[in-house]
Amino acid sequence: MNLESKVRGLTLGAQVLPLSRVSESDLGALAPLVGVWENVQLENGTPSGWNTISVPGQDKGFVFEVIPYSETLTFNPVVVQAGNRGPVVNGQQVEQMIFGLLYEQQIVSACTSDFCNERGFPAGSTIHVETGLFLNIGNPNGGYTIARMSTIPHGNSLLALGSSIETENPGTAFFSPASSIPTMLNGERINQLGYSDQIIGKPQFAAFNQINPNAFLQSTLESLAGSTGGVTNMTVIEMSTDTPDANGGILNIPFIQTNVNATKMDATFWIEDIKDSNGNVDQLLQYSQTINLVFPATGSAQPINWPHVTINTMRKRPETQMQFKSLDTLDTTEGLTASEF
Repeated sequence: MNLESKVRGLTLGAQVLPLSRVSESDLGALAPLVGVWENVQLENGTPSGWNTISVPGQDKGFVFEVIPYSETLTFNPVVVQAGNRGPVVNGQQVEQMIFGLLYEQQIVSACTSDFCNERGFPAGSTIHVETGLFLNIGNPNGGYTIARMSTIPHGNSLLALGSSIETENPGTAFFSPASSIPTMLNGERINQLGYSDQIIGKPQFAAFNQINPNAFLQSTLESLAGSTGGVTNMTVIEMSTDTPDANGGILNIPFIQTNVNATKMDATFWIEDIKDSNGNVDQLLQYSQTINLVFPATGSAQPINWPHVTINTMRKRPETQMQFKSLDTLDTTEGLTASEF
């Protein structure tokens, strides 16, 4: 029995494998994510993680919150492996092999302003927790090669689908805008006065562009890459729950569905190898995520789409750099269960 047959016989169920039993190619674009990522430390003390969100208000129609944060994002070096069987076509059974990473996200407020204290987000308070899986999809359908399954304790679960690309020497100006400005449900601008005043008015933090948070990603990258350094290699992972040709989407508990409905998520992860002016090589993870929240401003019956944008720039803890083994060096005559590592 050849190696391929042995592997197929073991994996058309679901099992958990330690990283030493997995090759880098099995995880594809997800392989560089393995480890524990934390905020970069900027020289001027400015936080690298930022949250912008609009929430229903009492006498103001809505309240626009800008919260700087610190984050720990862990991609567990335990790989979930699963196989799916499809129909038999031309005498061959269609199969799909999936390798995935368990992940956990913890976000803590780094905000010391009176506004954050009054809103209940003082420095050190937890503002977001999320767990889930990032999947590298074998035998993809519809052009999707990446899937993300998430659960959030507010009462949401989501499936986002996407793909990845790799590029060399992309510069630092590759970030598309991420807008915090509300829109009509069809994406058109809102003509009534007052809907954007809090957002386009005086910034809550001078260093942060609250209208287009992605501008801060670019300025952060420029400061870290250096004037004579730059990004040498980059993997871009794009995901969305808005997949009309597939079944991506967000599910919400009834309270959220009725009051502040989360309808769509778009996210981009940039995994960047950078070389500074001294020739030192580093790796960064930057991301931008937008979730559409739908609710009418207080005193109105018109449902409005309010973008909830989060961004961060992160670096991996040195002790969590993981090594992969080539599949052809492994003993595949027996499987592993979660209790065997």
